[in-house]
Amino acid sequence: LSHELLEVRQIGERVKEVALGETPTLVKYAEAVPYLVETIQDFGNRESGIGSREVGDWCSLSSYDKDGERKVLAAALYRFGEMGYADALAHVKSLKKAERTKLAEALLGRLGKYDIPLRELEYSTYTFDIVMDQGAYAEFKRHRMMTQTPQKLTTRLGYTVPRLMTEAGFGSQYEAAMDAAAKMYEKLYEVNPAVAQYVVPNGFNRRVLAQFNLREAYAFCQLRSATNAHFSIRRIAQRVYEELARVHPLLTKYMKLPDETWKGLEEGYFTKV
Repeated sequence: LSHELLEVRQIGERVKEVALGETPTLVKYAEAVPYLVETIQDFGNRESGIGSREVGDWCSLSSYDKDGERKVLAAALYRFGEMGYADALAHVKSLKKAERTKLAEALLGRLGKYDIPLRELEYSTYTFDIVMDQGAYAEFKRHRMMTQTPQKLTTRLGYTVPRLMTEAGFGSQYEAAMDAAAKMYEKLYEVNPAVAQYVVPNGFNRRVLAQFNLREAYAFCQLRSATNAHFSIRRIAQRVYEELARVHPLLTKYMKLPDETWKGLEEGYFTKV
């Protein structure tokens, strides 16, 4: 009811109308929220002139808990002990690297292919700024155990070109169609930026800010890196894993991913990203 698109508001009104007949107490006060409408409009006017839309590194680990590994191990000890958390954390910090490695092995070394890690992995969090194509985002956004902040879908960050398209002899036609879509987007944007998103094909890139914990990282990286997943999301999963392994190798080495790299996937499946 507070959405910027008229057709979405109309759907909301229809849903409310039907729901009032079945569960009136649940939707009785469902109305447009001025706070949402006004705040979205306000911040939409503030972004102009801040930084650049140019893409540098397409996947950036913007922030992470530098003490995350110790916090996870301390939380595991806390769960099965009787000490306070401060004492558990102090104990873990006092351990030598070899001792922490053994503790991590005890926590994660028994994981089977389809096992879910203990919830104590949730005490370590990570924030990624990722540029991905819209097709990959359609799968990425299904991971609800994370906070996601996508920017508007535009044509301004360029598009991917699948290698299969080029090898099949349709590369030039594909790029011509994508370029035409970009021109149409800009025309519609001058009239209504929200409506302009309708003409953006799934191959165009968009920015997404995502924050999640280590437990969700296990789920995402292992599921989306599988060889039966789409190559676009596989590339992202492998890159996210690489960044996590760089900062927290002790707890990420138990992830079970295919023996491939994001660079290999990029070179094998794309001629342009």
